[in-house]
Amino acid sequence: MKRIPLTCCCILLWTSFAQAELTVVGDSPDKVTLPYFHVTGAQMSDRALPDRAMHADLSTFTDEAWILPVRSSQLSPGPITPRTLNMPGLQPFFLVGGDPQSLTWLRQRSAGLRDIGAVGLAVEVADTQSLARIRAAAPGLTILPVNGNEIAVRLQIEHYPVLIRATALEQ
Repeated sequence: MKRIPLTCCCILLWTSFAQAELTVVGDSPDKVTLPYFHVTGAQMSDRALPDRAMHADLSTFTDEAWILPVRSSQLSPGPITPRTLNMPGLQPFFLVGGDPQSLTWLRQRSAGLRDIGAVGLAVEVADTQSLARIRAAAPGLTILPVNGNEIAVRLQIEHYPVLIRATALEQ
């Protein structure tokens, strides 16, 4: 009977000496990934941002029906008061819904939104047909269904459609 507790004590004692040591591969990620760039023939570049805004249609990667309907209780369609913002580095984005005002706003501004690289958040979407109508109003723009309550609280807004830039909030 004494052998089992003695064996357990020995195992516990040995485990304190059996810790894995940390191995440093390189001082920067470049040293780690550089060999892979040579193998694939890819070119490393110091430029992280493209010359112009690029849109990725993220909607094609997943079935979004599971997230619908999206309801944002803090937001409703209506006019907003434009104001300045000081959020350096913020990429432009906009909030819209499936209502007629949002669809008209999107149709009128889709080219400008595309030019500045804005991404859309559909904050009020009933179903997949409503999301398809929103996206059809602004072809070529990425528009994702997202609850906008946190954005509404942080930016102190109550209405959409709205365009949010690093320097201004406007309709």
